[in-house]
Amino acid sequence: MSYGSAVLFSFGLVIIVTVCVGSLGVYAFTRNRLPGRLLRLIVRNPRLWGLGLLLLVASLLTYSWALLVLGLVCTVCGHVLKPTG
Repeated sequence: MSYGSAVLFSFGLVIIVTVCVGSLGVYAFTRNRLPGRLLRLIVRNPRLWGLGLLLLVASLLTYSWALLVLGLVCTVCGHVLKPTG
């Protein structure tokens, strides 16, 4: 495999992961629930978790460290904090 093929393969893999994570974040943020049994058991606050995923995808698209850190914080808080109200 040449260098160009490896770069193209890794770029395609990043695009596929970005689209999958982004669509999962939109689903969790808008519907306030998660697909799959495992995610429902792990995540306590789906909206906050979905917002964190969307911020992570935005950080990949804009090369922003601040969005990356904010997305990680929101994703971890979505795992830990229970929703109020």
